[in-house]
Amino acid sequence: MTILLLLLVLVVNFGISWANANYVGRYWSESKEVGGSFRAYIVAGYVMAIAGFTMVYGYILLLVSPIFLQFAEVDRDTILMFQQLSTDLIYLFCVVTIIPTGFYIWIRSLKRFWEEKTLANGLTAGWNSYAQIHNTISAARNTPSALGRVAKTLFGGKGKKKDNTLIVLLAIFVFILAIFGGYFTASSIMKKADREYDMFADLKKKHVDAF
Repeated sequence: MTILLLLLVLVVNFGISWANANYVGRYWSESKEVGGSFRAYIVAGYVMAIAGFTMVYGYILLLVSPIFLQFAEVDRDTILMFQQLSTDLIYLFCVVTIIPTGFYIWIRSLKRFWEEKTLANGLTAGWNSYAQIHNTISAARNTPSALGRVAKTLFGGKGKKKDNTLIVLLAIFVFILAIFGGYFTASSIMKKADREYDMFADLKKKHVDAF
């Protein structure tokens, strides 16, 4: 049941990340020309998409990796250490990327709702407020302990087993692999949307239709 719930969360997270990457891709080239806060908003959405995909790929790798470690006859405690270190590294990466960009997106959504008080803007601002407050509180509670575990595992002092060093390297490899997967997936979706949509042409068409 726990695995099914985790898979459902990963599917939802993948869908949200895909939507983010597709949205920013529609305005990627145009945001370079417009610049300013609009460009910052688009880049923030792109970073959020990368972090979202990284989390998905990271946890998929964490579900699969122990199977191969068991075949290699790695003991249970070492596998648990690998899972904890990989989880902490992925979590810290997501905190570093999602919290700052989330603040920017949150403030921008509040500003937009203040300027245009529509139902859609209100719902967006409300959801962003909930998500940002929840994520910030969670990060404040969990980041110190995650940093402590990572520091202890990587720099825990003398007497490390050779097998543990290999596991640490494997955890770092999984972490890097997840980031690359997130980056290339978000970039691929973003570039496809960028090619297929022209914001300036769409605005021009709407202007002509209005007359």
